[in-house]
Amino acid sequence: MKRFLFNCFFLLCALIACAGMFILKYQVLDKEEQLAALQSQIIQNQRTIHVLKAEWTHLNDPQRIRLLIAGHTQLDVIKPSQIIQLEDVAFKEAPLPGRKPEIIPAAYEE
Repeated sequence: MKRFLFNCFFLLCALIACAGMFILKYQVLDKEEQLAALQSQIIQNQRTIHVLKAEWTHLNDPQRIRLLIAGHTQLDVIKPSQIIQLEDVAFKEAPLPGRKPEIIPAAYEE
């Protein structure tokens, strides 16, 4: 009788182990598929980043920017005679807080 119980227990343990291995196998296969999909997505993202870096390098090329500026603006090199000191700038006095400004905007006219 003891031998029969031992064999039944051993058979039950073997069936549980087989079922566990079966479940584990398919879980591992599912995880491997997920890993392959993620790796494929990572490779695609790396390719996209590479293309974007190449485009960024082209767009930031100083010669290209210089040509765009020359074609779309009237900018010229600053001459030393165009630079003045801050002391040379004439500032107007700020109106006192209690006084009305001399020029009244149209929105405030009565």
